[in-house]
Amino acid sequence: MLTADIAIVGAGVIGSAIAYMLARATQLRVLVIERGTPGCEASNAAAGVLAVASGQARRGVLFELRRASATMFPDLVAALEDETGITLDYSRSGLVSVAFSGGEASALRDLVQHRRGQGFDCEMLDRNALQAVEPAVNGDACAAALFRDDAAIHSERLVAALTAAARRRGVQFRVGERVRSLAAAQSSVTLHSDGGVFEAGTAVVAAGAWSAEVLAPCGIKVPLRPARGEMVAVQPRQWSLQHTVTSGESYLVPRRDDTVMIGSTVSYVGFDKAVTETGVATLLSGASRIVPQPWTVLGTWAGLRPCPTIRRPIIAPLPGGERIILATGHHRNGILLAPITAKLVTEMITGAVPSMPLAPFSYRRH
Repeated sequence: MLTADIAIVGAGVIGSAIAYMLARATQLRVLVIERGTPGCEASNAAAGVLAVASGQARRGVLFELRRASATMFPDLVAALEDETGITLDYSRSGLVSVAFSGGEASALRDLVQHRRGQGFDCEMLDRNALQAVEPAVNGDACAAALFRDDAAIHSERLVAALTAAARRRGVQFRVGERVRSLAAAQSSVTLHSDGGVFEAGTAVVAAGAWSAEVLAPCGIKVPLRPARGEMVAVQPRQWSLQHTVTSGESYLVPRRDDTVMIGSTVSYVGFDKAVTETGVATLLSGASRIVPQPWTVLGTWAGLRPCPTIRRPIIAPLPGGERIILATGHHRNGILLAPITAKLVTEMITGAVPSMPLAPFSYRRH
């Protein structure tokens, strides 16, 4: 007898979103197995930037995936807040991308023109307009672009709301249990975890940077490697931001509690989550260039993102059957892509017509 119809390995934002959407759309018995606690890895470490228009990808399947997912957030946030009472700090105030040179300003101007053609609400700001919108930003900035459609969300609260809502709808969570192996048969999947042996009709591997580790005992190679991202939280001293503000690889994300998240680095050091002096110095230096104002450092941390070596997330069944589905490799876009990933996986499981072409996100070893 099956323990569950669907077993999900991983309770980060992707696994939790899949569990919630399955519970909303079906009567299937859903079990989630998490090696730590929900969101404890990359999801809770994220700043929660939901950036589509300000991104550098001009077009293509990954751009369309991001855009489709971003449009799902207003309804998802409203539903989760109503069901759980958790305030998600979903901010739709937009994103300001700052230029410090003529070349950077020209690139932003070109991007704004392109995005307007795609239907996004955005505009260029000269130095005076930038200072009016964000007075704390460095006066040396020569221009900026305001992307009004981009947003931000409190990632930790998002995971908490997804798991709470899923539980209310009957999803079972087993936390602190590591899945050691999976074995797919003709009609079921057997999962061996620290807590026992479970049988499910279908297994979804959404274990983030650990997805490859989960499937390695099956002889399945997942084209994935962990990417460490370091972050800093600061308390501004007599200044504030109204938007997420970026320049180059640096970004500052204001929270409603008046703290500001500063991100983020990328380094490939295996499963090492150590916060480094070099990483923190890089973050603070980049932030100081954007906002040369005093602050107090509140904390530092790091998370391991699942970076796909094929440059796209994998949202697909493994070759040879539908019993094991992969939902991983979202890298720096896990929070943003959670809604659409959950929708696509739910469509796969229920046999519904996919809302987007799935072939670009199929499993490939290389």
